Amino acid sequence: MKGLLKRAAAALLTAACLMSLSACSAEDNAAEAPKISTEGVAADAYTEQMVLQQAVSILIANEESLLIQRDFYKAQGNDGLAEALEVIREAKSEYGVIHGLDVENAKVVQLPDTTYTVSMGATFDEGEMKYVMNINGMTGDMKVEILPVGGDDANQTTAQKMEAGGVYSALGIGTVFSVLVFISLLICCFKFIHKWEENQKNAKAAPAPAPAPAPAPAPAAAPAPVQTEDLMEDAELVAVISAAIAAYQGTSSNGLVVRSIRRLPGSKWKQN
Repeated sequence: MKGLLKRAAAALLTAACLMSLSACSAEDNAAEAPKISTEGVAADAYTEQMVLQQAVSILIANEESLLIQRDFYKAQGNDGLAEALEVIREAKSEYGVIHGLDVENAKVVQLPDTTYTVSMGATFDEGEMKYVMNINGMTGDMKVEILPVGGDDANQTTAQKMEAGGVYSALGIGTVFSVLVFISLLICCFKFIHKWEENQKNAKAAPAPAPAPAPAPAPAAAPAPVQTEDLMEDAELVAVISAAIAAYQGTSSNGLVVRSIRRLPGSKWKQN
């Protein structure tokens, strides 16, 4: 019974580990979501032009120039701008060379915190990307994100978000249900495993059969009785024979001696 409880606990711990891994994966996916908001008020034409020029000039700079600017701003203590330049440099290393920018369809909005966000399409060696940059005109801080097309959840409609949420919910429920079914089947198998273990223990503990007792020796046959000669009858017979011989010879029977008398089988008497 203790072994059964240990196995059940192990199964539950395994399920908990699977659920925690799923949660970690969900957190990682959430971390990959865009952090820069693109919802705001459309900027005026002058501000839009200034922001677009700054965003394009930074994006088309080569990697060597980006490294020099990154180190310069980092030395000046402007870690935000240095980090933005590093994001652009890493994107170029990962996605390849930029072949075009969709400036005509670019969008510049002013956020409630008075910062400006520009978003536009960019074509790299690896395909279409979305370039998003947030600029603070007062402090000069900058944030940059380069995302695959379709990865910007902020621009999705409510219906699209609900559809994606429904798909993720269905996948999560299906995963949890599958894990529960697996655990149920595993627990159902425990009783068969327990019976098998009990049978193995009983088979080992069963005593070996006792050897059959040796058969008792047969009693020895009694010796056949030895037939002894009836001496009394022989003595009477001797006396009769002696008297007969004495009467025949006319002498006393005191001097006659019969040395031996043997009985012969009846068959010999008949032959004589």
